[in-house]
Amino acid sequence: MSHIRSNKISRRKFLAVTGALSAGSLLAACAPAATTAPEATDAPLAEAPDASPVTIRVHSVKKEDVSDWIQMGLDQDIDGFKAKNPKITVELETIPGWTAEYNPKILSFAAAGTLGDLIWYPPRHRSHIAWAVQYEVVRDLLPLAQSSGYDMAANFYQGAIDVNSYQGKMYWMSFISEPAVPVIAYNKTKLQEMGVAEPTDDWTFAELAQWAKEATQGDVFAYSEADRRYIPFSGVPYLRQWGVEPVDADGKNAQFTKFNKEMVSALKFSLDLITSKVSPSPTTGAINDPELYGGQKVLAVDIWPFRIQIYPTTFTNFEHGFVLTPVVNKGDKRRSLLNEHVFGITNSSKAPDAAFTFLTWISGKEMNVQALVQGHKGPIARADVWADDRIYEKNPTYKKLKPIMDTIEADFSVANFRGEEFDNAVNAVYEAMELEKVSPEEAVEQMQAAGQTVLDKEPA
Repeated sequence: MSHIRSNKISRRKFLAVTGALSAGSLLAACAPAATTAPEATDAPLAEAPDASPVTIRVHSVKKEDVSDWIQMGLDQDIDGFKAKNPKITVELETIPGWTAEYNPKILSFAAAGTLGDLIWYPPRHRSHIAWAVQYEVVRDLLPLAQSSGYDMAANFYQGAIDVNSYQGKMYWMSFISEPAVPVIAYNKTKLQEMGVAEPTDDWTFAELAQWAKEATQGDVFAYSEADRRYIPFSGVPYLRQWGVEPVDADGKNAQFTKFNKEMVSALKFSLDLITSKVSPSPTTGAINDPELYGGQKVLAVDIWPFRIQIYPTTFTNFEHGFVLTPVVNKGDKRRSLLNEHVFGITNSSKAPDAAFTFLTWISGKEMNVQALVQGHKGPIARADVWADDRIYEKNPTYKKLKPIMDTIEADFSVANFRGEEFDNAVNAVYEAMELEKVSPEEAVEQMQAAGQTVLDKEPA
């Protein structure tokens, strides 16, 4: 990988990068297996008594659980950030849209030398490391942590530290870090009316399929894979449950054909639910799972954790239940993947110490406990947050997720940082299979070829 020796991206590099980014949009983030962290010592860092007033600019996507929650935190002065740091002024500069709009804008600021102090990123398969190493947009956080006495290991699961680090330097800090699609939401009210048993946490996929046949009645489907439909990322815990690891440890070789038997079984299970008409089929048009679930046309859907908070307040005409996603065999270890949104401090920041103070606050315990209690943001990979009973009083379902977070597994790596491109190539094959254009057996071969073609390319 070539390194740019300046903190300013060249115009040629900027045009090349933004051209590649416009091909698609990133969805979420990655992190490796986590272990329980020591007791946290997190608190907003107080500024020095003689500190000069400073304004820090924070670039973020315009999003309820990112920019909107940060602004609410400032307005509420959660954990006394403003009271403790009266000389730090925060300017939130938001960009509407998603990564197709956000990423080129940030890189254009970097190319023009007008970048602010902190930036947001939703990495996938360690794609954010390219921004640190290849483009030199963000700086190593460890010197700032050391000078301020901030203990990373005491505040975050080790997995969240590892995935945001590269060659002994840590470039990003977790803001949202959650298990990918770990639960199924279901309509308790309608199931009771139908006289159909509710799902349970210890179900196997075979039991789910049998239940779905009974629960599909009239024009109501029993189940939809919903949020796990994007198989190379949100569907990775599902694949792992069947024994499939998409890419090798070095991130250079696709492994779909290596796990051919397991992969065919996983794909066939999903397709059979569609062809047996217990799940909606994309052959009849695009599937809007929240609309179908909220309209009580689908009884159970796989979901991201944030929907645990949102669905009950959005769809208020029925009672919701939540169960862990099934396993293949009774007693199997439950598999997982850590999804992240992160923030980093730019190399161009003129106030990195103040920026670090702000960063440790938005990633701190109280900001993240309050985010869950108030229902505005997904969880974070901090043991102290998951140990706080306040989040379970508000959302009891999160108690089911704590053991998953305590043993959270890494997202797989894509060594050339083309994670989005890899995912889109592989998922196109999965979509073709669900449209019944290719068989599960053919899909495995095609996923292998499509994925490997991307992995063989030069670094992004």
